[in-house]
Amino acid sequence: MRCYRCGAELSEHSFCTNCGTDVALYKKIIRTSNTLYNEGLEKAKVRDLSGAVISLRQSLKFNKNNIKARNLLGLVYYEMGEVVAALSEWVISTNLRNKKNVAADYIERVQSNATLTGNLNQSIKKYNQAYQYCLQPDGKDLAVVQLKRVISLNPKLVRAYQMLGLVYVCTNRPEAALTYLNKAREIDVNSTMTLRYIKEAENMIAAANQGKKTSLKDKITGDNNNGPQVKKYVDDNEYVIQPIRTTERRGSGTILNIIIGIAVGFLIAFFLVLPARIQHAQAAAQEEIKGFGTELDAKNLAINELEKKNSEQEDKIRALTENLNAYAGTEGTLASMENLLKAAAIYLNNPESYLEVADYITSIDETSWTDDTSENYKNLYYALKAAIGVPVCDSYYMEGEKAYSGKQYDDAIAYFEAAVFFDSTDADAIYMLANCYRLTEKESQAKDAYNKVVELFPNTWYSSNAEKYLREYSD
Repeated sequence: MRCYRCGAELSEHSFCTNCGTDVALYKKIIRTSNTLYNEGLEKAKVRDLSGAVISLRQSLKFNKNNIKARNLLGLVYYEMGEVVAALSEWVISTNLRNKKNVAADYIERVQSNATLTGNLNQSIKKYNQAYQYCLQPDGKDLAVVQLKRVISLNPKLVRAYQMLGLVYVCTNRPEAALTYLNKAREIDVNSTMTLRYIKEAENMIAAANQGKKTSLKDKITGDNNNGPQVKKYVDDNEYVIQPIRTTERRGSGTILNIIIGIAVGFLIAFFLVLPARIQHAQAAAQEEIKGFGTELDAKNLAINELEKKNSEQEDKIRALTENLNAYAGTEGTLASMENLLKAAAIYLNNPESYLEVADYITSIDETSWTDDTSENYKNLYYALKAAIGVPVCDSYYMEGEKAYSGKQYDDAIAYFEAAVFFDSTDADAIYMLANCYRLTEKESQAKDAYNKVVELFPNTWYSSNAEKYLREYSD
């Protein structure tokens, strides 16, 4: 420990032996800061990250120059997914000590990873957008979609898990809430907010289970005045309900059984014997009709042969004409090849111009391809489409989401269809497209899209919601 005034090494005395300054209180402050740092370090080791943050921030209040505490606070923030807060602490640390400081290595590792930086920027934007959706009365579904994307981009962001769990609690889905809240607790085991949300979800589940037990009890102990007499007793901790045998109406029951037997015999004769006779008569009529049909077929055979030859000649002429138009037309093979070559040239010169490349790709009609279409042409088309698929899908998805938020559902459908065209495995795009079809009362298209969600993404939140909407259509 050094004197804060002259920088000399301090001894065990309560004053500086070099300049004579009273350092008793200064030593106590430094020791308190170090004690809080050690406390934060112990909490961080057992993943009590929120508790570690409190201890380390208190340590820095006593001694803002405590480099170890500041660097550890940055690491704790990073482990909680708060990368911006972590970088802030490390930048301050490097300004306080610019040499032999491990914080500089931390900053370099984060900034040198362009993919990580891009994901963090996207996760922050989507988290803020999800927060705005939560403030809207009907924005909970959109908030869930955005928060799931945030978690995929930044799997350690505790705040995202907490907000997603809270949204599920607010929408009465406590089991789903517990799934994500438990993941948040795995990252930070003692977060007060996480534990409060978990308690609320568990209370909701307990209340639901209690309601089921009460309903079952009501059924067991219900009124039997209108039904048969029963005997109730407890046998080895089991509640038994046993009918009481009665013999008062045995005679009337026998007569009733005879009447029922006669009725059953009549019904058997009506439904088994009579249909057999009807079927026999129909078979005879069919044989007679078949004889007339054979004669008619013989007379029409010659006509059919001539018509077949004529049709084959017309098909050949039509195919040759279509092939000629396909090569020479503005949307034909030559034009498609030209568009594909332009798209490839733009992508090779600037891969970031994927939207311009997408315009040329969408102008190519795959349905116009024939068996004679070049395999190299097809391979180049599929390669370009796959190369730009994810960023183009994300771009169209963002535009579709804006249109959806503004209730411009027709525009949103166009954007989401384009997103699915370039990435047919994007769960968010397919699900939102299905929602747009449903809101614009395009029932058949909505059913197809929801069925696709259930088929491609089983046992997910998307499939659960899709099945719910499909059930509404079937009701």
